[in-house]
Amino acid sequence: MLFSAFFLPALSAAAGVSATVLPRGPVRLAIEPSCGVLGGQLGNANSGLGPLSSYKTIVSLGDAYSDAGVHDGSSPQPPTLSPPSPFAGGRPSNGKVWVEYLAEKSGAALKGYAVNGAVVDVNQWPKANLPAVNDFVHQVYSVPGQLNPDTTLYVVFFGIGDFVASNGAAPLADVANNTLYNLLVLSSSPVFAKHILVVDNYGRGQKTAEGEEYKKRLFAGLSSLNQIFKSKVGFVDLSQLWGAVLDSCTSFGFSTAGSCLSSSTTTAGACANPDTAFYWLPGTPSTATHQLMADYVESALIKCAA
Repeated sequence: MLFSAFFLPALSAAAGVSATVLPRGPVRLAIEPSCGVLGGQLGNANSGLGPLSSYKTIVSLGDAYSDAGVHDGSSPQPPTLSPPSPFAGGRPSNGKVWVEYLAEKSGAALKGYAVNGAVVDVNQWPKANLPAVNDFVHQVYSVPGQLNPDTTLYVVFFGIGDFVASNGAAPLADVANNTLYNLLVLSSSPVFAKHILVVDNYGRGQKTAEGEEYKKRLFAGLSSLNQIFKSKVGFVDLSQLWGAVLDSCTSFGFSTAGSCLSSSTTTAGACANPDTAFYWLPGTPSTATHQLMADYVESALIKCAA
């Protein structure tokens, strides 16, 4: 995600360059997710979500980490790189993103609304001068109401852009509150969402008191959504995965916890094997990492089911 600017920079056209798919690496999940309890200990939790195979549709709402290259609910394009652009089929990665791999695991159709640079509510960060299309509020109101709520899983992954905008210090309570309010909107007419998975990785390995309070507030709110409104909810905290990889990337099959590219605008100077690099663009995962994220989410939902 291009967090310093919060939007995709203009990319130069790649005249006369054929499309390319870069190599894939032997990355593996080397840890098991730890579990929490909704209404109690913070951690990965699943209260009522079914097996992935029970869903026919996955709706993805989020930022660069979930951006499959389409933002209107249509099907993603093939994840093909056309150098020098580093965006595979419009994705800020060198291949598919984690929610695409999750949809493949479930056999579900993916409807993507996630946008690179998105935050929860642009009005909270006026100095960033973000377009409204980049926030959770806009994405929620873009979701159509004709999807079957019994067979649709809504995946919500925000917080990274808000954490960056806050400089790690500004209060993030409103971010959690806005997220929870919009989950209620999503659960109401015309969408009536019943199955909601929230994923968090606000600091990408960095922890602050404000960030941890944000996560606790979000987790507590999901418990209320589950108990009062009878929504089936899940919460997956990727900080455990990020911490483990940053501590010992080779245990997961990575050669570096850094990025394959030094620039967010060109593939020039790419590493020899991007999928032994944790990140593709600076701060944004390689497709191998996205596969790892999908494996971790699946494992957490199974292991931490109530």
